[in-house]
Amino acid sequence: MEYRIIAIEREYATGGQDVGTRVGEILGIPCYGRDILEMAAREWNTKSEYIEHLEENATNSLLYSIGMAARAAAGQGDGLTEEGRLFLTENQIVRGLAVEGPCVFVGRCAGWALRERQDVLDVFIYGDRGYRIQRAVDVYKIPPREAESTLKRFDKRRAGFYESNTARKWQDRQYYHMMLDSSKLGIEACAQMIAGMAR
Repeated sequence: MEYRIIAIEREYATGGQDVGTRVGEILGIPCYGRDILEMAAREWNTKSEYIEHLEENATNSLLYSIGMAARAAAGQGDGLTEEGRLFLTENQIVRGLAVEGPCVFVGRCAGWALRERQDVLDVFIYGDRGYRIQRAVDVYKIPPREAESTLKRFDKRRAGFYESNTARKWQDRQYYHMMLDSSKLGIEACAQMIAGMAR
């Protein structure tokens, strides 16, 4: 396998978790997504809902982002906000899992956490708004009248957490090897393309 680690970032309701899970099945390797959040919650001796709350509170301040990214890169937890310490914890979990062997990560800024490795395939999954709204209603059972605002809220949260902690733009193509439109390609084709690239 040329790429031992696959790190997937995704817009809400694009099926990114399903893509990651399927890639793991094709390659016979574990896929980690929300598991990392739950591992962080156990490490902090708290509930995963609290960890999610901290992620939602991540700031988009440029100065905060630059300072946070520098401290996280150095592995320094001193002087960090609670949100910053969470990011550092999740980074350490991601690095530990990557050392254990080939795997897939969905979200959690895994690509950034592992940016110094040469065997990480960075992927971004996106899709058109209509497809995502329909998927939010059909798959996640979001009431139709709330679907669009839910998309915006989750995308804002993911972008905010990523950008606040890495000082990078979440959807900036320079940070990804592949950007795939699941609304055009479908879950299975995305997974097959990623798995093929990883091999």
